[in-house]
Amino acid sequence: MNSNYVYSLQGCVSSLRSSVDVLGSALTSLDSGVSDLPRMKTVLKTKRVFEVVPESEVECVKSSIAGQVEPQIIELLQRAESAISKLERRQKGLVSKAELNEVRLQRQPKTSQVDDIKRLNESKQKLQRLRFTLSRLELVSEQKKRQMAKYL
Repeated sequence: MNSNYVYSLQGCVSSLRSSVDVLGSALTSLDSGVSDLPRMKTVLKTKRVFEVVPESEVECVKSSIAGQVEPQIIELLQRAESAISKLERRQKGLVSKAELNEVRLQRQPKTSQVDDIKRLNESKQKLQRLRFTLSRLELVSEQKKRQMAKYL
């Protein structure tokens, strides 16, 4: 055989071997990328979590809840209003009592004036506390009214 022919065949064989090596490494890469495919298929499955609810159902449930909550809110508002009116009456009584005490102080001799001033200050402080409590209850009442308006 001709030596040129042998060299030529050897070149073809070495090219074929390098091609086989390249194909082998490509197969190894593909195999590592595809081997996890069954697990990925399970991971990527989507589940239907949310459902579309007709608006008529939403309105029905909303009115049902409003029907259940409304009497409770009305009762709470009535309680708050009665507590407010009770505190207002108490405040009026204390104001008139403070005014009466003030008149008494003016009529009394000046000897016990220090004690009277202390009592007057205490009455004023008590009046301020009651006014604060009244304003706080009025705020609570307003909040309850707003909450009730949301549900209606």
